[in-house]
Amino acid sequence: MICISIAQESRRLVLVDILNAVMLGADMVEVRLDCFEKDPNIGELFANKRKPILCSCRRPEDGGNWDGTEEERLMLLRQAIISGADFVEMEADVADQIRPYPGCKRVIAYTNLKETPADLAEIYEGMLQQKPDVVKIVTRARTPEEAWPLVQLIPKATVPTVVFGLGRPGVMLAVLGRRLGAPWTVAALERGMEAYPGQPTIRDLEQIYRYREIGKGTRFVGVTGLAERDFLLTGLLNAAFVELQKPQRCLPLQVGNPKTFRKIIEAVKLQAVVLDESNREGTHAIAAYDDSSRVPVQAADFLAPTADGWVAQNHFGEAAVRAIEASMPPRENGESPLRGRMAMLVGDTPTVRMIAPSLKARGASLIFACKQREASARLSQLFGGRQILFDALYTTSHDVLIYPGDPQTEEEDETPQSQSHSRGGIHPGYLRPGMTIFDVSQMPRLTPLLREATQRGCAIVDPKTMLVEYARCMVEQIVGETIASEFLREWLSNWVEDDTEENV
Repeated sequence: MICISIAQESRRLVLVDILNAVMLGADMVEVRLDCFEKDPNIGELFANKRKPILCSCRRPEDGGNWDGTEEERLMLLRQAIISGADFVEMEADVADQIRPYPGCKRVIAYTNLKETPADLAEIYEGMLQQKPDVVKIVTRARTPEEAWPLVQLIPKATVPTVVFGLGRPGVMLAVLGRRLGAPWTVAALERGMEAYPGQPTIRDLEQIYRYREIGKGTRFVGVTGLAERDFLLTGLLNAAFVELQKPQRCLPLQVGNPKTFRKIIEAVKLQAVVLDESNREGTHAIAAYDDSSRVPVQAADFLAPTADGWVAQNHFGEAAVRAIEASMPPRENGESPLRGRMAMLVGDTPTVRMIAPSLKARGASLIFACKQREASARLSQLFGGRQILFDALYTTSHDVLIYPGDPQTEEEDETPQSQSHSRGGIHPGYLRPGMTIFDVSQMPRLTPLLREATQRGCAIVDPKTMLVEYARCMVEQIVGETIASEFLREWLSNWVEDDTEENV
């Protein structure tokens, strides 16, 4: 079930939010009694309830707003029980002071806002002795390492157990808990009403993570990363799996320590892992690189399990080349429009090293431009092609520009004047009609470089097109079937507005 937590100051606002939650499809509602400024009048709240209601009244040390006495708080919880609450949350250290009552289920809770304690298993065993109908555990889990004890706890639960990690791994625990039988997870009603940073909304759970469709037969595919592109890629993959009637669904992950990450992906028995941009290098501690092709894999975006362990592969390059080809005029003879073209690759980055082999396979001639001569030389020797220094790209003829982006630091000048001379590190006067520009550093959004290129008559690789092609490539690798581009484009249009004409 999906529970929406409501933390309003008045009965009127609570009743409005309860109605909105029901309309959005919530299965149950949590009413935070500690947030009321005046008497909550519990009887009125329950008079016309349409969904099961969970009542809580949290102390400040548990993340709540209660400012009355402890005895008053316990009396309020007892009142909620006898007034018809379906569930009442009570902390483990006071649960013995509140007797069980027919018709109301006891949610025994443990909250630790500072850490995930090492003795969590012992704490959980103690909670099982307090006559719980549901056990709820909330801890600080900022990294996969901190979340690991929670991951271990979920499959061992002997009573219905809800586990929350306050931090980046929180969504992973919610999705994983669904497959393992957790009775519910908590979502925000909408953006701006999150209880903690990163908490999903009910729309996120239903349309991105496909929470309701997850069951014991679900086969998880890990997707790492916290950027918008990783969030949308998760939604695209899940939409494709549903359309193709496949049992796979995505499990959002963060890498953290490679050894702990490997423990998690093996414990969950992931079918594959899609790596985000920040984790495409340094995976040697997790997997061996797949060197079956003539060109060695220099960075990887995909981990696949084999009989001998995990293998790292590069599929980003193929998706990128597909998107580049889609932006160029087709040839009558059916050859790739990249054949015979000069492709300028800027910088020594994972993006460049992943795209270079696929460009070469299409017959493009490669030119590597780096600010350090040694980097250009290394790439040229590795992949074949010319080498130049960065400034020479302005005087070197080429048809396609592969630019991985150059994020601006806080110290850099952000005035319009400085931006006009440094659109993503490229002088705007260099851009000319007939060039094709590839820059997905802000995918699925247009970058300043792409906006400038459009105004100057260049062809650009639409970042949304790139994201769709990448999702299609991943689907092919995971389930061995093809999903239509049009289907994924339509899905994406519901999440990302079209900024091509409006803002360029």
